[in-house]
Amino acid sequence: MDLRSLKKEVHSLDSVHETVQQFHNNWIKPIRSNTNSHLPFIQNFSPETKKELNKKLVAFHDLLCKIKKGQDVTNKLQHYTRYLIDLKLTEMQGDHTKSMLITNNILHDEFFNIQNTISEVKAFDLHTQKLSVHYNEINMLIHKELSLDEAIFFMDLPHKKYLYNLLQIAKKHKNIVRQVGSHFVSLTRKNHLGK
Repeated sequence: MDLRSLKKEVHSLDSVHETVQQFHNNWIKPIRSNTNSHLPFIQNFSPETKKELNKKLVAFHDLLCKIKKGQDVTNKLQHYTRYLIDLKLTEMQGDHTKSMLITNNILHDEFFNIQNTISEVKAFDLHTQKLSVHYNEINMLIHKELSLDEAIFFMDLPHKKYLYNLLQIAKKHKNIVRQVGSHFVSLTRKNHLGK
């Protein structure tokens, strides 16, 4: 993937914040006891199921907060694509001073350090995978209490789409950070050899 395509790919990523919010509004909010008047069948859960659901939903709050940090990863990846384009331009212009400055930012900056970003990409992927597992566990619990019609109605709400979007964002983050690393290595080698 060339730099222009990479930049386009990064800028086309869905907003993690908005996706998490939509997931929350379409899945967590409806199964909470005080926000589901439009889904009366959920209000009829047994007290044991309600208690277990609430217990499992508490864990979701922390997980969603961690997942929201994935937006920072997207923002960093957008900066990296700009840095790489600048690095490419400095290579063409023969500006080794600016090239070294950009390289140092990518390697050693506290916030934009590429190693930290790689760790954050891995953490975001892990958190979205955990979300998927918990989501399936809770849905199994809910389905035990619902009739077939109610389960189908509940699963037709768009929450599954938002979970899928989060999983796709994590997958794209991994691909993009690999591409960024590959371009960075290639450009720094060329700049280093051009000295």
